[in-house]
Amino acid sequence: MLIHESFDKTLRKYGISAKALSQVANVSEAHVSQFRNGKGGAVSHTTLENILNAMEQLAPGSRSCFCLLLAGKNSEQTDIDVFVQSMDDVQLGNLLTAIARRVSPKVSQLNDSAFRSVEQIAV
Repeated sequence: MLIHESFDKTLRKYGISAKALSQVANVSEAHVSQFRNGKGGAVSHTTLENILNAMEQLAPGSRSCFCLLLAGKNSEQTDIDVFVQSMDDVQLGNLLTAIARRVSPKVSQLNDSAFRSVEQIAV
């Protein structure tokens, strides 16, 4: 898959607009659109890095999806793995706590010390 095709597919998959991406990446909307459509010439490595970082900020996991698509891999199979791998220990602990609360209503009734223990295990 060509770079602009991978980029376009990633933006569509994650619902990222050229306008939002351009604002966060600090590049023109026209530049994002040209890159997305494979027109407008080369993109500097600095601009590409800004775009990919902004994409990740807007939709966690999108940068990895883009890279997987570019490498010819199936990004559908690894979205959750990529999401979990992108988390730091505190975020992962918070995710585990949220899952525990969602899975078992009784868990949400546990006191704070029990949840701190879960968070400490995750860290």
